[in-house]
Amino acid sequence: MKKRLVIMTIAACAAVAAQAADVSTYVDFASAYVFRGVTLNDGFVMQPGAEISGFPIDEAYGSLAIGIWANYDINDIGNGQEFSEVDYYLSYSLPVEVIDIGLTYTSYTYPGAGGGDSDREISLSFGKDIGTNGLAAAVSFNYGVGGAIENSLYIQGELGYETDLTESLSASAGVTVGYLVSDGGADGFNDATASVGLGYALNDNWSIGAGLTYIAQLDDEVLADSDYDVSLVASVGLSCDF
Repeated sequence: MKKRLVIMTIAACAAVAAQAADVSTYVDFASAYVFRGVTLNDGFVMQPGAEISGFPIDEAYGSLAIGIWANYDINDIGNGQEFSEVDYYLSYSLPVEVIDIGLTYTSYTYPGAGGGDSDREISLSFGKDIGTNGLAAAVSFNYGVGGAIENSLYIQGELGYETDLTESLSASAGVTVGYLVSDGGADGFNDATASVGLGYALNDNWSIGAGLTYIAQLDDEVLADSDYDVSLVASVGLSCDF
């Protein structure tokens, strides 16, 4: 029932999104689920999602996007195959030309075995292209306002690079560093990642991709050994924009 409900919700988002200018739906298959250094599933997972944007809002007031993302455990962790997490988010991009500024509210929900209260978070992000060669830098401040992450702050810096290899084939690479200010634990550098990816446009709407991400534990007093398990995640995905 829960699996059917999540799939119906994602499908409904895509249907409603047909009224908006931009719609993105996607599904990724990964060798594990790791979030901010913490291994939540060390086996195969499916991660579908949908985002609606391009609402009829004057550009002078910024832009709005809403989305849903889910994690489905393909292996038998948690007493069977199920959606262990479903996230809902609302994102607003400020109308600033010099730098990209975004404000996002995310609700992390856990419909799997045992359920549990949702975690809620507000994020403020800043991004900027460095020149015109595909290099970009960003930093985000993610503050927990409810659930287990309440009053905790996760700060992430990111440096990314994208380039077109051919008309249809693109490549990307990036690094991130995360710093945790915990309400109930140690503060410090939490994790770092290095990733590479390839994307191939099948046509104007459909594309496929593959990626490889390395996750490093920076401080075992901040990211405990019991939470840090998987250090390498491979993924493949399919997306459709319409």
